[in-house]
Amino acid sequence: MRPFDLVVLPLVWVLTAWSLLGLRRAAGRDRGMWALWAMWALWAVAFTVGVPAVRRVIDAVLGVASVTNLLVHLPALAATSAMVEFVRELTGHSRGRLSRVNLIGLAVAMVLLTSVFAVMPRPPGDVDLLTYSQNSPAGFLYWMIVTGVVAIGLAACAVLCWIHGSHAHPGPVRTSLWLMRLSMILGTVYLAHRLAYLTARYLRLQWFDSAAVRAITQALLVLTLLLLALSVLWPALAGHRQRRIAARQGRRIAPLWRLLQTATPEVVLPLPDELHRGNPRLRLYRYVIEVRDSVLALEGHVDAAHVAAAEAELRAAGFGGDRLAPAVEAAVLRYAIAAELGLREKVFDRRAVAGDGRDLDSEIRWITQVAAVIDVPAVVLTAERLYAMAGVPVVPNPPGQG
Repeated sequence: MRPFDLVVLPLVWVLTAWSLLGLRRAAGRDRGMWALWAMWALWAVAFTVGVPAVRRVIDAVLGVASVTNLLVHLPALAATSAMVEFVRELTGHSRGRLSRVNLIGLAVAMVLLTSVFAVMPRPPGDVDLLTYSQNSPAGFLYWMIVTGVVAIGLAACAVLCWIHGSHAHPGPVRTSLWLMRLSMILGTVYLAHRLAYLTARYLRLQWFDSAAVRAITQALLVLTLLLLALSVLWPALAGHRQRRIAARQGRRIAPLWRLLQTATPEVVLPLPDELHRGNPRLRLYRYVIEVRDSVLALEGHVDAAHVAAAEAELRAAGFGGDRLAPAVEAAVLRYAIAAELGLREKVFDRRAVAGDGRDLDSEIRWITQVAAVIDVPAVVLTAERLYAMAGVPVVPNPPGQG
């Protein structure tokens, strides 16, 4: 196999399988996933049929000279049309309908390409159709149709990505559109290079006929496909990264969440496990909400004197800078939990939490910092001294934590 085939074939078949999995997860309702799957499947068929060994077998079986060229280019045109539909769906321009112009243009291009193929000179056996038909007007027209239709599709996608990408909110979708636009630009360079190559061969200009030029053509096509694949995969990759981050944050918050639930089990949301088992972001939201609800339920046990005493103890233990506030918070929460378990009356109106976040991300960071020191010996000892100071029975290991 050619190096080109070794790079492209695994890529397009893997992406075909990936988009099919996405289509199955969407239960067939996502029009964008249908268009995406069709695009990669058609490219996969086109590039597979174009492999020299496969091409020779198909030509021999069908008995039509160079018919595999047509069987490569027809799916390629259809893949371009599917790409346009995918971009229309991604950018919200489809409004639930296929583009009639796109479908009619595809049908006309396919009929025209097949008609020109039938009358152009075609070589028997394993001979390059481009080389054989370079002096034929019909042959030149055949290659111009293939190049022109793909160019029109790229131009349509580039315009849609440019318009929508300029107005999209920062995030994975916007990045995807910018990457797709770069892919369209690189594809335009590929088509311009291809057009110059075809025109030079038709005009018998030897200066544009070399192995290096053909290698550049294939390299540009590979880079275009790689960049297109990255643009399509980017939202999924970003989503996977966000889920990993959420899972890691959830694991860090979980010890604090479990400790708080020993004193405030009533704040636990009645959510079925299957709802958030595979959704770490939802699980993280639940932890944050329930931690906050627990803090609100415990705040009546704490006043400024407890916070000041905890701060003095922890400063003496060597805490300072950014480490001090989370440690004070953890010690005060441990004290409030023991007070609640000891059935002490809530007599204060000061909130226990010292570091309210201004948004969800800062809230998560703060709770994570508190959870990180909740079991630090100095924090546990400080909480015990607060218990003694307030006359609260010492409960160093609340139920479920021993």
